[in-house]
Amino acid sequence: MITNLPNQFDHHANASDRLQPDDWLYDRAVLQWLSNSTLTTQLPLPYQIFGWYSHLYFQLTKQNYLKGGRGLFRFISKVFSRFYPDRDLELELTNYRVFLNPTDMRLFQVVNELSERDTDIAVLSHLLKEGDTFLDVGANHGSFAIVASKLLGADGLVIAVEPQPRLAKAIAKSLSANALCKFHIYNLAVGDRDGEIELLVPIGTSGSAGIFPEHSATHDHNAIKVPLRRFDQLVDWQNFTGRVMLKLDVEGSECVFLEGARQMITSLKPKLIIEVHPNSLKAAGATGDRLKQLLLELGYKHYAELHEWDLLYPLENLNTSQQRNVMIV
Repeated sequence: MITNLPNQFDHHANASDRLQPDDWLYDRAVLQWLSNSTLTTQLPLPYQIFGWYSHLYFQLTKQNYLKGGRGLFRFISKVFSRFYPDRDLELELTNYRVFLNPTDMRLFQVVNELSERDTDIAVLSHLLKEGDTFLDVGANHGSFAIVASKLLGADGLVIAVEPQPRLAKAIAKSLSANALCKFHIYNLAVGDRDGEIELLVPIGTSGSAGIFPEHSATHDHNAIKVPLRRFDQLVDWQNFTGRVMLKLDVEGSECVFLEGARQMITSLKPKLIIEVHPNSLKAAGATGDRLKQLLLELGYKHYAELHEWDLLYPLENLNTSQQRNVMIV
């Protein structure tokens, strides 16, 4: 999932041809919640220290990028994991209880995603009703799934698909703590065939994990083998309840997922929240035009920006050169 960052960070980012994939996570907009003592005091001491440093740095320098933040975070997360290798960070937010991977810098953005200010996820409250089915494919920490799980009622269903084992376990804990509906979690990757695949996970952030080296292996990363399945054969989609909504964020694998879910999509016609990511599509050997053509073949005709979800435009007019989340109907 992406986020809008201020112009100051955009200027900082353009200063280097080899950006770290986690650069954006050290922006003031992402870390601002660390000044909220109600939240930071729930964190273990090493992460409180990171919060104090972040708060003081932004206050004193008036800068918008946390210099030294990457080194400090990697040090404290390494120390914490040495003593507590299997422990997740647990936070009680205003509306949700969430479990976070302590070694993943992206944990700080998850808190923002679960706030009422996040328009990408807030749209779910307008689009989901009790008894519906929500599919979170490329769930990461499961922010979309967590929010949906409180909207669908006892007859609803959430399915989360996340190939990173530690994140899949964290999602299970978060959904157990929040869900009012039934849920299932699949710890695997989804595509247009069944088998096994190598998942490349950047050390800086789990959010850029994928299978294409030009996108996910440009900096230090880990590689793990994960099962690969076609969605049509993975789940019993014929028995989904209510209306179906699909959120898709798979770092360049959008086209192969859609091919592997063609039967479900053409039969159930789910609304689709998808990340348009031109760089990851290019790394996959695909294009925005190819993605649009496939969506048209599957019966989709219109799109909307998530902050104006009720204003529909012809899908042919979708500009795929700009990275963002959009809704396709």
